[in-house]
Amino acid sequence: MEKKYKVNGKDLVLDVIITQEKIDNKLFFIAQGIQLDVASQGLSLDEALENIKDAADIVLESSQEKKKRIEEERKETPPMLTRIFL
Repeated sequence: MEKKYKVNGKDLVLDVIITQEKIDNKLFFIAQGIQLDVASQGLSLDEALENIKDAADIVLESSQEKKKRIEEERKETPPMLTRIFL
């Protein structure tokens, strides 16, 4: 059964940064939550995203305060990530 977290009837949205890292000649996708202090990894992008959802579920199961904080941050402009070359 898929879990859905809601605050005031709205789905929670977690902003995630995805990076890649090579470890022992294997390419891993690293997923880091912005609003929650969670991170996970996977050998594929889909695996990393599923794993970060599982990690977020564990944190959110016991914290109504964190759920409300995520909902409040959802009202703000989403983060923007870019890369600059120096």
